[in-house]
Amino acid sequence: MNESLLNEFSEGVLKIDEGLDIVEANSSARKLLGEVEGRALPDGLHVQGISKIVDSFISDLKFETDTIYVKDDMTLYLHVKVVPPYILLKNITNEKLFENAKMDFVNSIVHEFSTPLAVINGYVQLLIEKREKLPSDVIETIERISRSTNRLARLVEELGLLSNLELQNYRVKVETVNLRELVDEAICDLESKWKRKRLQIEVSVSSDIYAAADSMLLFRIISNLLSNAVKYSSIGEKIEITSYETDRKIFLSVKDNGIGIKSDELPRIFERFYRASNAKTSGSSGLGLGLSLVKHALNLIGGTIDIRSRYMLGTTVTISIPKKI
Repeated sequence: MNESLLNEFSEGVLKIDEGLDIVEANSSARKLLGEVEGRALPDGLHVQGISKIVDSFISDLKFETDTIYVKDDMTLYLHVKVVPPYILLKNITNEKLFENAKMDFVNSIVHEFSTPLAVINGYVQLLIEKREKLPSDVIETIERISRSTNRLARLVEELGLLSNLELQNYRVKVETVNLRELVDEAICDLESKWKRKRLQIEVSVSSDIYAAADSMLLFRIISNLLSNAVKYSSIGEKIEITSYETDRKIFLSVKDNGIGIKSDELPRIFERFYRASNAKTSGSSGLGLGLSLVKHALNLIGGTIDIRSRYMLGTTVTISIPKKI
């Protein structure tokens, strides 16, 4: 590739020969790594995980990874993409530092909120147990406090789970799970919400479909998908939950006729704390954690997710999960 053209790239570009020597480096690569032309690849690109990068290059395979590069006592985060005979380098330090700051914030919230919430909930339950001795208006107030406390506790719990999933601190327990039972449990768990909006929920999921998955994670996945469908559906609309099987996979779909998602916002919906513009103006509450949690949980249990949506016409979310063989 022409050297002047290489220098147009904002990403660092290295050209590697068959002897694993760096024969070309554009200006962005030299800015990151210094003068590396003529040096062996492992010496010029001295990053964590260099052996996997070299192996993929030798095998003529495409490969991508995030890694760490230390330069002048400063730690840089790089995204490395191997496309033989080239290696592309992108400095993602700012993005990583921002993600780490968000993670620290989340962990602080979880830690600081958990104990006082447990104390408040304990006193509320104590008052509920003595409700026969209390005036009706006081009982109603206590029940409102209980609902709000439980809602906040679930949010904190979800933040903690998402943090553990992202840090890979969660230990997956693969077991045989009846899919229909989890779907019914999620519907029952959200009953007050979908009944309040007079929604119809139609379920076409066989009672003899069994998945090989972590039951807690799979329940969270299904519950979040159904919760979103309920949240963004208008009064009196219908939600359809369907499934089908292949030899090794189970596919579960949740379809609604709600507000949908704009096509230009679809690529961002799995980001933590991201909410689509029409979701913000719909009057529904939320922090934008659900789909991020779903994506991380599916990655851990070997599943995938596909979202088809049309703005103001509804959304269909389909997940795949391993089937019990």
